[in-house]
Amino acid sequence: MMLVLLLFFSNFGAKIHAETQTSAPASPVNLQIPNLAFDEDSITLVWDKPENYSDIVDFNVYMNGKKIGSALKDNSGPAKAYIDNFYKNIDQDDFHVDILIHNFTVENLKPNRSYEFYVTSINAAGVESAPSNKIVGQTTAVPDVFNIVDYGAVPNDDKKDTKAIQAAIDAATPGAKVLIPKGQFISGEIWLKSDMTLQIDGYLLGSPDPEDYSRNFWVYDYSTDERSYALINAHTYDYGSLKNIRIVGKGTIDGNGWKQDPSSPAIDEAGNELPRLMAGSNSKVTGDVKVENGKMSPLELASPNTYGILAAAQTYAAQVDGMNAKSAYSTRSNLITVRGVDGMYYEGITQLNPSFHGIVNLHSKNIVVNGTTAKTYDANNADGFEFGDSQNIMVFNNFVDTGDDAINFAAGMGQAAADEEPTGEAWIFNNYIREGHGGVVTGSHTGGWIQDFLVEDNIMYKTDVGLRAKTNTPMGGGARDILFRDNALEGIDGDGPFVFTSSYEDANAAILYEPAQKISQFKDIRVENTTVRNQGGSKKQSILVTGNSDVGEVYHENIIFKNVKFDKVFSANLNYAKDLKFINVSFTNVLDNGGNPWRIQNSTGLVFENTTAAPQNAAQKPQWSDEATVQAVSSDDGKSVTLTWNGASDNTGVSGYTVFKDGQKIGTAYTTTSGTSYTVTGLTPAKEYTFKVEAADATGNRTSDGPQTKVTTSGTADVTKPVLPASTQMKEPTTMIPASDTFNGQKVEVIYPGFTWASVTWQPASDDTGIAGYNVYANGEFHGFADSNNYTLTELQPGTKYRIEVEAVDLAGNKTPYGSTYELETAVPYAIGAPSFKGGLQAQMGADKKSVTLSWNRATAENQEVLGYRVYVNGQPIKPEGAVFTPINNEVTTIETTYTITGLKRGKEYTFKVEAVGKGIKYSKRERLAGSVDFPEGLVAVEGYRWSGFGPSKTLTLNKDFNSSNGAGNGQIK
Repeated sequence: MMLVLLLFFSNFGAKIHAETQTSAPASPVNLQIPNLAFDEDSITLVWDKPENYSDIVDFNVYMNGKKIGSALKDNSGPAKAYIDNFYKNIDQDDFHVDILIHNFTVENLKPNRSYEFYVTSINAAGVESAPSNKIVGQTTAVPDVFNIVDYGAVPNDDKKDTKAIQAAIDAATPGAKVLIPKGQFISGEIWLKSDMTLQIDGYLLGSPDPEDYSRNFWVYDYSTDERSYALINAHTYDYGSLKNIRIVGKGTIDGNGWKQDPSSPAIDEAGNELPRLMAGSNSKVTGDVKVENGKMSPLELASPNTYGILAAAQTYAAQVDGMNAKSAYSTRSNLITVRGVDGMYYEGITQLNPSFHGIVNLHSKNIVVNGTTAKTYDANNADGFEFGDSQNIMVFNNFVDTGDDAINFAAGMGQAAADEEPTGEAWIFNNYIREGHGGVVTGSHTGGWIQDFLVEDNIMYKTDVGLRAKTNTPMGGGARDILFRDNALEGIDGDGPFVFTSSYEDANAAILYEPAQKISQFKDIRVENTTVRNQGGSKKQSILVTGNSDVGEVYHENIIFKNVKFDKVFSANLNYAKDLKFINVSFTNVLDNGGNPWRIQNSTGLVFENTTAAPQNAAQKPQWSDEATVQAVSSDDGKSVTLTWNGASDNTGVSGYTVFKDGQKIGTAYTTTSGTSYTVTGLTPAKEYTFKVEAADATGNRTSDGPQTKVTTSGTADVTKPVLPASTQMKEPTTMIPASDTFNGQKVEVIYPGFTWASVTWQPASDDTGIAGYNVYANGEFHGFADSNNYTLTELQPGTKYRIEVEAVDLAGNKTPYGSTYELETAVPYAIGAPSFKGGLQAQMGADKKSVTLSWNRATAENQEVLGYRVYVNGQPIKPEGAVFTPINNEVTTIETTYTITGLKRGKEYTFKVEAVGKGIKYSKRERLAGSVDFPEGLVAVEGYRWSGFGPSKTLTLNKDFNSSNGAGNGQIK
């Protein structure tokens, strides 16, 4: 009996153990088909990992109840081969986290047919989960194909095919496919439209001629730098009026921007060839050109000192037109620029050699980038994918090797962007990212906030930075609510694997903007279950957090690292970090700082749990005794107060004390003094002050409950007003354009007005007790207080004159008006949005029953003159003879609000639509023209045209029956 019981319990225990080992993993969740990720023969699926996914190694995909493959084994996107190679040949000791593949493209489907899908999880034992949610996807019907060859394009010759490509696009019907077949085709700018697919199976090469790219494009309405349109454009200022555009194919888009590096191609880690482009700049792009005898010397593209091709030609052309090298450099074209589109899909294409950025999406929503390849290293500014002021974004399954940031997000600049919708709702996964400046990047344009990101299951190899957050203090906004998890970072060799900085500067930046009222910040960011190894480069920091104190203390805060492994990296460098947590973070083989992984200053609230070499001085902040007091003794003249106090205590020692006067920290340093006494100078006699002292340790933990006291300084109250300087005139700061940059050979001081801001400066006043600052008035109303003799007025109105006055204020509050005024004028109002209509489209059929007269209300526009209208019939515009319609020119069907269409057919259905164009003006920099009679400030008026995408429309059928209710002598329209 005992033997039987022993056998029973032994078998029972073994069964329980076996069931524990083979229990099913959790099911995948949120299976979905990304926006536009389907066509006539394929459907792409993506899904979320379940909440608990630690035991999952793969996912099986089912269609109509039958297994059709696994995500890990059957994914054929461009990233997958590199991911496989990474784990086989680079991560041979299994140091790195194993990423999960959770996308799958189902191919060889039938057109116009529905399919049911679900996905299951698989653990290491091969046990399968219950199904995910089930979804039904439907392929499209076989689309009409508009082959550019049928419209006159000729492959593999030296002639430009721009007109043929555009003709095919213009002719394409809704839902159609415009095909660029195999072979090489050369093109300048082309314009896409709604409900179309551009399929590139061949090689689309950008024209090297700058005149093939219009140059009146601005990134933001409030931008001050003029740029060129892209090789491929989908563009509207009437946001959402362009929709459902796909750019797909197995072909290549080559921007023809830069020369090949002499070392090109390189052999990458997977044994494949990668092109290498010249690493240019605004000086190297055009080589040796300069101003000679009042004009630019010739551009020598063949010169070894000239690194650019189209980049050089565009920069040179802009200099010939009067821009200096820096402004001209900003005029280069992107490879693809999208603006205002609701629904944008990219798949399969390869991008090469852009003149400026690669694929740029602005003010757009519902964007998907799936399975593309970017090979742009090391072309200057050659970002892979840019998303500015855009929402609902997926980027997955891509191979990205870029000359700048790989996947970059922007949200506008300064106060103008503060109320814009944040850029965000982004999901970035299953990408292989290499050699770019940053893997996933937020900034530097952060004004409207960048937020709500999930970055997971990516490989980042040899990028300068992994997760890069960059901004500067006037930019405003920042980034928040980002989860960066399950990523493997190897060979990071630039600023560091993780960078959060408020000190970013772009040497080529040319946009002027109103400074933000709230300082930029990065916060609420989590880095989890991520591995980092083999850091290189010269910056020597694994984690960089750089806040600042130049405009008051600004921290980056609530950044959490959890379950992160670092090996063969440099130490972390934290400055102005607040409430950061490091939980289960390990460092091995730290390459600097004596092996200590932590360099910390001016930081507070740091938490370390189960983390390598957790610094003891970060564990707690100093403490004051209950009896702590501060004593204050005024000098006899009342111009200083000496403070003394008993020191605070700390677990590792107090490193310094911060003194506050009337709630304001004294000085810009984190601590005011290392001792227990301090003399505050610059005070005024017979005035009450409140002083407070806080203690800080070496990390930067600072108390908030330090002792304080009030004291009234000695002496007699100051009643003497400030003394004005010899000159009380004000002026605006100027920009000096050197003689080498002007066509007249003379240096010139110019003023560039802002749209909503202006700066003024004046000579300082003096006072026997000291100047506290200056009150600044605009048009007789108090605008603000300046603590020095310069001031930036913000929240002004464009195109408005302001009368500026100042008065000096001493430390006792005595005031002396300067008595002089300065008149300034802000820049003319910039156009906002596009024209819009009120009311619908009216239509009457003519007596011949073959014509229709349309009428509509006049369109209106903000800061624009409405010039005219385009009339469309069944999606095709009615053009005057010889006119070429683009989304950015001013060619119109009519300038009136009525139009008669003839040559129609009875009984046929027609859709009529009207769009309006507005003209806005901006003054663009032409520094080389500065000082001339016509352009003393070096500014030229540039006209820009904005078309409404939305407009009144009506669908009608011309009927033979007569109905007098629609107007005597007119046929019925219904």
